[in-house]
Order: sequence, then structure tokens, then C-alpha cells
Amino acid sequence: MLNTSMQEELKKVNFPIAINNINGIPEDMGRVVVRTDHAPATPLGIVGSRYKPIPHIDAFGGALKAMESGGINFTNAKLDIESYEDGAMAKMELLLPSHKAKVGNHDLYLKFVARNSYNARWKFQSFFGWLNEVCFNTLVSGEKLAYTASRHTKFFNVEQANLKIKNAVSAVTSETKRFQHWWDTRVEDESVAEMFKATIAKSQATEAQLNGGSPDTNRKQLHILMGLYESETKQIHGKGDYGRNGVKGSLWCAYQSATAWSTHLTDIADTTKKQHIVQQRRQADVRNMILSKSWKNLELA
Repeated sequence: MLNTSMQEELKKVNFPIAINNINGIPEDMGRVVVRTDHAPATPLGIVGSRYKPIPHIDAFGGALKAMESGGINFTNAKLDIESYEDGAMAKMELLLPSHKAKVGNHDLYLKFVARNSYNARWKFQSFFGWLNEVCFNTLVSGEKLAYTASRHTKFFNVEQANLKIKNAVSAVTSETKRFQHWWDTRVEDESVAEMFKATIAKSQATEAQLNGGSPDTNRKQLHILMGLYESETKQIHGKGDYGRNGVKGSLWCAYQSATAWSTHLTDIADTTKKQHIVQQRRQADVRNMILSKSWKNLELA
């Protein structure tokens, strides 16, 4: 059952909205979503004729109920909800200390993240992952059942989305066995660099030119990732001997470096960038990375 603090947190996104026609523009060319608890009403986004808004309170509240019915223990749970751009976009993060695991000497706690929007920038999307207590990285899950995404159209069914969330609980909790395999799997630096080049450090030519890279590699991004990888290897396996005694990193170090990059955003100096959007994109990139052929090849090494 949701505790009082969780119920209070949900109230942050419990505000009324409406979809209005735009003067002089046919309905099939666009409508505007507005927040009606402000005077005058605050525009939140321009959407298409097929767009069906899912209220934040319904999306997040329904997900919590689905987790509860799926056996999630809310004891000592910490719920945090943030909204952006006057409430046009919202993110919910739920930390679940009662569901924990251990990988190597790292303690992990189950975490659930959901996003929703009224401006079509985000689908309704949610995923289970883990919080690493050592570094506070959000560990993105590679389990397909742990991730759900649905467009805001008349075909979107809240009950079906919540059923997916309920069914994901057992799938994600078994993923820590895979994590332990990553901890035990040692890899060469060159192999990790090649994997990054094929996934989250892969670039379009225009981006590569801006960062001084080749048409296929974003060299700036690769440099950041390999720096994080070296740091993780020293901390987890090297004990200060990285590069001197032939100590190699592990697949777990590669995963940790990618999740640090997607969680903390320390490489973004431009404060004008919308970090909530950058973080969502990076978490999707990390998920695609661990689903990629390049990653699976390292798992089999």
C-alpha cells in the first residue's frame, strides 16, 4: 500500500489538462494541450489529431498499483517525481530497498523509472533497473520484459501497459545472475573500445566532424567512455595497479562506465541543454548497447 509520502509525491503531477483547437488551423493539422489550473491556461505542447493524452497521475499511479499487485514490497520505498517545462514532461523514480541483490562486492537496489509527456517528446515509457549503492548509477535493464513504451494514441491501453509492468517484476529480479557473469568476465581494453565504437560512441559524419572523429566514431565520446572505464577498472579490480601489472577490466566495468555516462551527465558543460531529455536518450542508448551483437560477443568471450 502506498504510504503517505508517496501519495503526497503523486500530487505534484495531479493537475487538469485539456486539448484545444488552434485558431485558424484545421484540427487534423494540430491541436494544443493546455494546463487549465493556471490563468490563463498554460500551453504544454502542440500535438497531432490522433494524440490521446494520458494524465501523469494515471500513468504513474497505475504503474504503482501494478507493481503492488505484482508482489513489489514498498517498505521503506522512496518515490521521487519531477516535472519539466511547466508540467509538459514528468519523470517518476521509485527506489525499492526491500528488493536488493549483490554483484561482486556491490550492493544493488531495485529501481523503477517511468516517463510521460503532454508534448509528444516522450511516449509513456517505463523500465525496471537497479541502483548501485557504490556509485549511485542507475543500471538500465536489458530484459525486454522490464521495458515498456507506448505512444499516446487511442490505441494506448493503460491496463495492458500496467500488466506488462506487473509481469516484469520476476524477470528483472533474475537479471542479477547475468550481472555476476559480467563481473567475472575479464575483457581487453581494445575489445571494450571496439564495442563502444559500434554502439554508444558510434557517430554520424556531421557529429564526428564536430568532435574531430572519423565518419564512424565520435572520438570525444569514446574518450569520455574509456576514461570512465579505466576509472571503474581501477576501483573494482585494479586497486591502483591498472596498466602496471597486467590487470584487465571486466564486462561489469564496461557496463558501469556506460551507466555512469547516462546517469550523471558530468560531461555536459552546456547548461542550456535539457538534461532530462539527454538522460532519457542516453539510458536508451545503454539499453541498446547491452542488447547489441557487439555486447553479446563480449559476453561469450
